[in-house]
Amino acid sequence: MNSIKRKTTAKLCLALGLFILAGVFRQIDYESPPLPAAVCFVLTNLIYIGLAMAWGFSISSRILHRNVRRYLLLGCAMAVMWMFLRAVKYRFFLTDPDITRHLWYLYYVPQILAPLFSLFAALELGRRDGDAISARWHLLFIPAALLICGVMTNDLHQMVFRAAPGAATLEADYTHGWLYFLVMAWTIALLLITGTIIYRKCRVFESRKYAWVPLSVFLGGFALCALSFANIYTFHKMPECFCLTFAALWESCLQVGLLTTNGHYRYFFSESTVAAQIVDGQGHPVYRAKNAPVLSPDQLAAAAQEAILLDANTRLQSAPIQDGRVYWVEDISRINRIREQLAEINAQLSEENELIQAENALKRQRAQIEEKNRLMDAMTGLVQPQLQQINRLLENGGAKNLKSVCLLGAYVKRRVNLALICEKKAAVPVEELTHCIRESLAYLTQYGAVCALHQEGSGSVDSRAAQLAYDYFEDCLEAALPSLTALMARVECGERFSIRLMMEDAAGLPDADKYARLGQITTDNADGELCVTLSFSQGGECL
Repeated sequence: MNSIKRKTTAKLCLALGLFILAGVFRQIDYESPPLPAAVCFVLTNLIYIGLAMAWGFSISSRILHRNVRRYLLLGCAMAVMWMFLRAVKYRFFLTDPDITRHLWYLYYVPQILAPLFSLFAALELGRRDGDAISARWHLLFIPAALLICGVMTNDLHQMVFRAAPGAATLEADYTHGWLYFLVMAWTIALLLITGTIIYRKCRVFESRKYAWVPLSVFLGGFALCALSFANIYTFHKMPECFCLTFAALWESCLQVGLLTTNGHYRYFFSESTVAAQIVDGQGHPVYRAKNAPVLSPDQLAAAAQEAILLDANTRLQSAPIQDGRVYWVEDISRINRIREQLAEINAQLSEENELIQAENALKRQRAQIEEKNRLMDAMTGLVQPQLQQINRLLENGGAKNLKSVCLLGAYVKRRVNLALICEKKAAVPVEELTHCIRESLAYLTQYGAVCALHQEGSGSVDSRAAQLAYDYFEDCLEAALPSLTALMARVECGERFSIRLMMEDAAGLPDADKYARLGQITTDNADGELCVTLSFSQGGECL
């Protein structure tokens, strides 16, 4: 890579030397007799035009992006045009002031368009080859055309150049008008914007650190143009100074890496870590990486048919390309290791398969047991007061206590059954509640009370409402004993769901606050009997 840098530096130094040599020939042209002056004039312009064209050919081969290359070549063509116009003006039409003056005006066509093409090239950076910049950017051709028209029609308005006071003609001596400075501002502004866009579009951090190089080149070129404009620096004139600034700005961006080029791509292949080589149609290596193996003709022929193994861990692949083939080596040692690991894993999996199945079966059993325990705990919590009461009654003994135990046992049995039914359903038939009440009334009859049950309507009710209705029935029954002599229950399932209990000689009533927030409790007397009704205000509609 150091040799590449040395070659690039040598080319740049050669171009700079030729540029200085052209300035020397120009000085000789002014001070020599006619014949040597003519030779120096030709050499000067040949060098300037040759340098511009050489840079254009270089751009054409180094820039891959079609639109970027096109706009830079157009800018290079403007530089060639400028040098050509100046050569024609100073050598062939010196006797015709009108033609000479208009050739002078034509200088500003490339001076105005070259920065515009430079801006378009910067805008194309980073785009795919088929994508073009927005058509709105081409509106900049309008002010460019207006500036060109303003310069070309200077004879009419004298806003670009005007004859100096006391000068016979414009060519004799002139001053600059406001339109000339507008052209200069246009040129400088577009070049500055171009450099800014190039910097912002560069994604390579190492290259962005050298952004000061193009900036320094631009400032140096600007200073050179300003000195030439003020006739302080006369070794080179304004046209070649401007063309130098334009070309040096882009070349500096290329050299520091702000723009991607395909220069020295042939060295990338040999320096790459990919063990590959490219052969021509006769099988002779054209490009080869440093770590690519030397292949025999038999290996090349065999790999051209299918991939072959050079050893246990190396595979040779190939693919056809234009006028030859590319061969590359793949390291398959990692694949082999993975295969060995997979074989070991398969063996372990086959051995552990039965253990995994047994573990899954154990997990299912454990889940079932946990679910059963959860249900058992939930059911026990529902009837915990009744179970405790049954224990106390059994400890005391007595026939009356046994009847109470049977009555409580019926509730425990039916309540747990109703909870299990409601566990998986959001609504249950009202008949489930009726069955629960009917069995409790059957045991209450054995207790000695007269019982009756009436169901009005049918349908489904909310599971929670059904359980609360049965809990309320049991609470009322336990509060009414032992003096209760008669009980008639009425379950209504219509527009609303309710349970009504008519009790005779009831000892008391349960705490109504427990149910008040879920339903409406009403108490009244009918023919000397105590009547309580629980109506559900929400969630108790019959479906």
